[in-house]
Amino acid sequence: MNPPVFNGDESSEDADSWLHNVIHLFDRAQYDDELRLRLVTLLLRKAAERWWRGASSTLVETGVGITWDSFCETFRQEYIPDSYVAAREREFEFLEQGSMTVREYARKFSALLAYVPHVASRERAKSTRFVEGLNEELYQNVLTSKPKSYAEAVDTAIHIE
Repeated sequence: MNPPVFNGDESSEDADSWLHNVIHLFDRAQYDDELRLRLVTLLLRKAAERWWRGASSTLVETGVGITWDSFCETFRQEYIPDSYVAAREREFEFLEQGSMTVREYARKFSALLAYVPHVASRERAKSTRFVEGLNEELYQNVLTSKPKSYAEAVDTAIHIE
């Protein structure tokens, strides 16, 4: 495992991707929150390392404490602004297949689900929204098959395509 470092001068998209990748690596390795916190701080460099020194002091002084969850929340507040998240939410809201293949559309759809937990956590809403974004002919064919899940909707659309 060779996790990427974070310098603090990356774009919001890169910061979001970095945190997502680190969380994914830690999940796969089944690290507990204490180990995650110790390891993630070792991945911070330059401006990010300086930011964390100040942020961790503030967390202690305010009584929040330094935990994995407080790191993630503070990191998001610093490097992934609400405007970035809102833009991803809008991108999801208006996402349509267009010229993408079903696989490409499904990948994009899946990536944007992280920004709309109210949809991601509800299987029916996820499936419905995916199908609604398909091109007209695929939409009609998939709708007719009455998929029972998001995975079934994706599989059906791929098969029909």
